[in-house]
Amino acid sequence: MTVGSHILVVDDDADLRRVLTQALEMDGHQVSQAGDLARALALLQEHVFQVVLCDLRLPDGSGMEVLGYLQEHSPHTEVIVITGFGTVDTAVEAMRRGAFDYHQKPLNLEHLLLTVNRALEKATLRHALDYLRHEQPYLYQLEHIVAVSEGMRRVIKQVARVAPTDVTVLLTGETGTGKSLIAGAIHANSPRRDGTLVTVNCAALTETLLESELFGHEKGAFTGAHKARAGRFQQAHGGTLFLDEVGDMSPATQAKVLRAIEEKVIQRVGGTRSIHVDVRIIAATNRDLARAVEEGRFRRDLYYRLNVAPIHLPPLRERREDILPLAERFLQAFCRQTGSPLRPFSPEARQRLVEHPWPGNIRELRNAVERAVLFAPGPEITPEDLGLEDKGSPAEPLPVPDTLELAKLERWAIETALARSDWVQSRAARLLGISPRALSYKLDKLGIHHPRLDARRRRRG
Repeated sequence: MTVGSHILVVDDDADLRRVLTQALEMDGHQVSQAGDLARALALLQEHVFQVVLCDLRLPDGSGMEVLGYLQEHSPHTEVIVITGFGTVDTAVEAMRRGAFDYHQKPLNLEHLLLTVNRALEKATLRHALDYLRHEQPYLYQLEHIVAVSEGMRRVIKQVARVAPTDVTVLLTGETGTGKSLIAGAIHANSPRRDGTLVTVNCAALTETLLESELFGHEKGAFTGAHKARAGRFQQAHGGTLFLDEVGDMSPATQAKVLRAIEEKVIQRVGGTRSIHVDVRIIAATNRDLARAVEEGRFRRDLYYRLNVAPIHLPPLRERREDILPLAERFLQAFCRQTGSPLRPFSPEARQRLVEHPWPGNIRELRNAVERAVLFAPGPEITPEDLGLEDKGSPAEPLPVPDTLELAKLERWAIETALARSDWVQSRAARLLGISPRALSYKLDKLGIHHPRLDARRRRRG
């Protein structure tokens, strides 16, 4: 069932209309009825229907007129044609003109209900896609992106320069700094704006799954590949492919991505056919790719291919002028979404927002404001409602040890990374260029613990 689905049944057979209406209502749908063309067109002018079930033969006209009206006035509405014996050719013609499906009388009710639900799914997806395509220009207009700070104003200027071109862009910056938003803005302000922006998180999939996700696969290519599937490169044809966390790709996948970018050709997993793709590439990473290249963890040729137009997004702690405008925008958005009254930040809460180090950047700020909107009990939002630990200003960097002794330098690097990442080990591991498991091993080996844990141990002692 699709929530809010409204279905119109158009047929001159009153008994059939009654049976269909009862079955659809039992399935959770709202149903209206029409026994002729005039009544159907009147209802279509008064209401928006997600699906119309329409007999082709009506007392005062043809169901094809209903189909034509919907194509002109409500293109997201799906039409299921009902046809009697001898009018199958007309039903096929209706399919050519855009009908979703046709069913021949006598109707198989179970089969028809399945078709209705499939049509509702398609109508919902088409409506959502159309909404996104119309909203996208507004959401990604450069003047609507918060950029009070000098660092973000520089980013917006760079986006304005590269967006009208077709060059490959590499976005760098810490996790949560807004790289996905900037990728969307580049696409929405480019000549490819009418195409699709397809996103792939390269860090979220194993090497095998990522390759299939990017390039697609043929039927039987591996266990579970029951049918052929187009990959993200092919889905983005004519649009933009956003490779998020590109630094996490394996060397083998890097080689195939390089070939796809250079030759504009891909091959599906398990296939031999070359498929031409026309896509613009935007890549993003929170890693130091130049360092990864020197250490042999990232292909130099792919790095040069991606780094044509580099744009660096500063962390939120380096663009404090943007914190309050961002917080206010999130506050208004969440109040609208939840129907909550718009409550202001107290002066103390505003001070806390500005002073907090924001190791999670904009994502952490967004979550803090959403939490406050949901749980703040008073007429204004207080520092306690934000749920932030009172860390004060960012910690001063640890002094570099006056030695070249490797063990002391290693300890300094680990403690510095932990301090910069607010003791979130996964972030610290990324700063150090090692895996979280390797960092955990080194913490145990060096006896490094969170300061609060050491304090509790001293109190117990």
